[in-house]
Amino acid sequence: MAIIYEDVKVIYGFPDGKTVVAYKADGKEAVVGGTQGSGLKIYETDAIDEEYQHVEITEHIENVTCVATNQNGIFASGGNDGLVNLYTKDNKFDRILVRSTTPIRDICFHPNGSKLAIAADDTVIRVILCADNSKIVNLEGHKHLVKSLDYDFSGNFMVSSDAQGNVRVWNMSAEEPVPKCIKVLTEYSYQADMDSTLQTKVKWSPDGSCFAFPGTNNDVRVIKSEIWTPYYTLEGQHTSGVVTLAWSPNGYYLASASEDCTFAIWNTRTKAHVRLEITSATITGIAWHPTENEIFLTDVDGALRIWKEAIPTDDSNYPHPAKMRRKPTSSTSASQQVFKIEKDDAPDSMPTMSSSLFADDEALVEDDDEEGDDVNMDDMGEDLDEDDELGENDMGDFVIDDDGAGYVETAEQANEARQQSRLNMANGSGSGRAVSGAAAAANAALVQRQRKLETAFEPPTSFQPGETPYHKPEPNVSFAPKQGERRYMAYNLVGAISTIFEDGHSIINVEFHDQSEYRNFHFTDVLNFTMGAISSAGTVYAVEGKEAVKKTKSGGGGGDDIDNLFDSDDSDNDEEETTQINSTLYFRPNNTGAEKDWTHHMLPGEDVVSIAINRVSVVATTSLGYVRVFSISGVQRYVFSLENVVSITAMTDLALLVYSNGPAFGRQQNLDYMLLNTETNEVLQKDKVQLTTDSELNWIGFSETNQAATYDSAGVMRLLYHQRRPFQGRWVPVFDGKAYAAANGRTEKYWPVGVLRDRLMCVILRGSNAYPFFPRPPVKDIPLRLPLLEPSTEVGDLEESIVRLQTCNAHERDEAEATNTEEDYADTFSETDAEMDMALLKLINIACKTEKVSRALDLTYILHSSDSVDRAIKIAVFHHYTSLAEKMTSIKQAKFITESLPTPSTLADSLAALPSIYSSTQPTLEGDLSFVRKEKGKERETNHKRSMLDTDDEDLSMDSPSNKKSRPFQFSTQH
Repeated sequence: MAIIYEDVKVIYGFPDGKTVVAYKADGKEAVVGGTQGSGLKIYETDAIDEEYQHVEITEHIENVTCVATNQNGIFASGGNDGLVNLYTKDNKFDRILVRSTTPIRDICFHPNGSKLAIAADDTVIRVILCADNSKIVNLEGHKHLVKSLDYDFSGNFMVSSDAQGNVRVWNMSAEEPVPKCIKVLTEYSYQADMDSTLQTKVKWSPDGSCFAFPGTNNDVRVIKSEIWTPYYTLEGQHTSGVVTLAWSPNGYYLASASEDCTFAIWNTRTKAHVRLEITSATITGIAWHPTENEIFLTDVDGALRIWKEAIPTDDSNYPHPAKMRRKPTSSTSASQQVFKIEKDDAPDSMPTMSSSLFADDEALVEDDDEEGDDVNMDDMGEDLDEDDELGENDMGDFVIDDDGAGYVETAEQANEARQQSRLNMANGSGSGRAVSGAAAAANAALVQRQRKLETAFEPPTSFQPGETPYHKPEPNVSFAPKQGERRYMAYNLVGAISTIFEDGHSIINVEFHDQSEYRNFHFTDVLNFTMGAISSAGTVYAVEGKEAVKKTKSGGGGGDDIDNLFDSDDSDNDEEETTQINSTLYFRPNNTGAEKDWTHHMLPGEDVVSIAINRVSVVATTSLGYVRVFSISGVQRYVFSLENVVSITAMTDLALLVYSNGPAFGRQQNLDYMLLNTETNEVLQKDKVQLTTDSELNWIGFSETNQAATYDSAGVMRLLYHQRRPFQGRWVPVFDGKAYAAANGRTEKYWPVGVLRDRLMCVILRGSNAYPFFPRPPVKDIPLRLPLLEPSTEVGDLEESIVRLQTCNAHERDEAEATNTEEDYADTFSETDAEMDMALLKLINIACKTEKVSRALDLTYILHSSDSVDRAIKIAVFHHYTSLAEKMTSIKQAKFITESLPTPSTLADSLAALPSIYSSTQPTLEGDLSFVRKEKGKERETNHKRSMLDTDDEDLSMDSPSNKKSRPFQFSTQH
């Protein structure tokens, strides 16, 4: 149960004035600093009955302005007396690390705790090695006094702010000779005096994906890492400048306090406030408990509050603030990777984020003599011993230009580097000579146009529907997997193919949803297949061509030379033989007794790009621009040319090929599609793929009634209407993921698995995940809904139902006609007509009530049976519209008795040379899920074959990959 702010106990711990706070790593204690020489107080935060005990340390003779803790339990403090003190994890004073003639404004430990960054009343930031305070690196670039600074979680970046509201991003990577400023955000924050309550606080998010600071409009601005551009703004709750802010341990929330005595906790996903409190005094210190739902607040009156259960976690919309998501499996986070500006032309000055600022040795603070080991910041770099050698356990690459040998770049070199950076980087900032705002904007616009022009001519990356990466995508990180990593190669309503990477081979697992028909299996993949597809006929896999290197001994040898096999000195006598393995296509049947597996190798230099399989064919597109069609038994049936294929999917005897047809101008991918019958080699449709503006194609597939479907990055699902009628195909939007989530008050995303006639089958993704991970999550069903107007009204809802049913029914009738099975599904089609008529009669009744006679008459023309017209006549008579009833009688006579009403011309009339509909030799409506529908919370199956729906209503939390054991496939009736 959440606790309201007014019920939080107040601790009067300090005299009036600014107070600051930081939790220790274990969260059991919090370090608080105050004014008027009150020093530090360390409070136990898990006290019983809120009787908070504390330890006092009074080493500062003036106000404490900042405190910082590290992962080793050590903490530090800075004050107006110019001292930076270190303390042991036992809350004992250790020593003075730095002595300055100017007040200390902010301090921050490197994530490994070995270094401390310090901002004083100066334009220079100093990074001090805690184990040896003679080892110092200066960060120069600010033109005004520095107020705040913060490391990101990896230590590869630092962000700082100054009194004029300028924010700088520094590359602190060990791979850089010296730290460099890589971005300047000029006047992004407010201007504030050094002694002002406004702290211009800058804070990295826990995952390093962005950082936040107070904006100029009483808001909080968030900047995206890698590209260093505005990400989003938290605004609307403060009426004065933001004093300080802090991220929750998992980054889901951000707390901010303003001079107007308001305190807000923001949901960083929805950008809305979770808490908004009016405080008795301005809050100056905020710290989140590292593991609990708890936040520590301090204010200008010296009052402290430990607010437990600050987040109402009893509400499912508000996750626990300290529940950590699993970190990415790669060695570095996606947010810590360099942003790839040009494909192969990244400037040398661009950082590579792999480790900390310097080699992260475990150099910790050691006990030194008392007084005398501190350093005077005003004389830094002048009195350092040139012969002082770094020991093996010291920071060996802690660069100091203490002898003028050029280890640290000069001001001129720094300026040249910054100028070059501006020329090479789209987001080049530099801290050298100022560039006018107009010139900078013009340059940025030019670079952006150039980028768009270059990328427009690059075809989209090909993909397999239902595949996922081994790990979360990260810029400049190889897709190559690590030992034991797994991913999905295919995932649809038939089943899922997953692969586990091992050294030298992979393990492929195939799991079917209907295990009464097929049995799961797995096999060892020695070729490390990179793509796969699954259907009711079997599974197919492919891998690109590659070279295999084999070592052989150059000379003969007998048994006496066996010891030499392990002699590295003889390695020069080995000869390497390179063997080219052509790209491979491999088919494996679902039932081993029915068919035999087979393999085909592509031509030399030809790689398989994408694959698909239906009941009668295996289709592969290749790098030579060929589309190769094989029978299920492996017979080569067709080959034709089609360049730049982006993706392919198949079902029954159809295949949908999506390909790029030129530059992608107009903020949209320029994609075409071809709907192909792989048995007769007929092209049913060939036209443009319709996508939402500024979106990309994410998935293609077929519904259970054999209707082509697409899903884009904007969350819009489209079905191909009249796909068997020549030149009549068009894309109908049937689902809008963003609109559905917003209507239900959610921020989730939907990852398509398949489509039923009235529902989208998908995996629900929450958080920042773009793909499902392991264990295999349950599949949920979401109702389809066309984007008609006024959906919240009864009329709008009924009209949407009619149009959707009409669209669905037209496709199903075409499929039945194409497969000569109209009689088999006559009852199903009649039920659909009756359902549409029921909705139409409701609309006729509403029209009569509202005196819209012409509307009622128009609706009567759409009715599908004479019985329905009779009911419409009764409605008209009931509302005393005799004339309308007579006209309805005439419609019944003309439409259902004399059949004299005009009917739409057939395709045979307008296209006599073309078939009215493309036929098919394969049944397309016999699937177990073809006519499964949801009615009033119940499932109705017209074919009575099997139920694919389960009442599992477990919500899926997609925060991170997991290594839990996979569960059997389940559908859920939860929306």
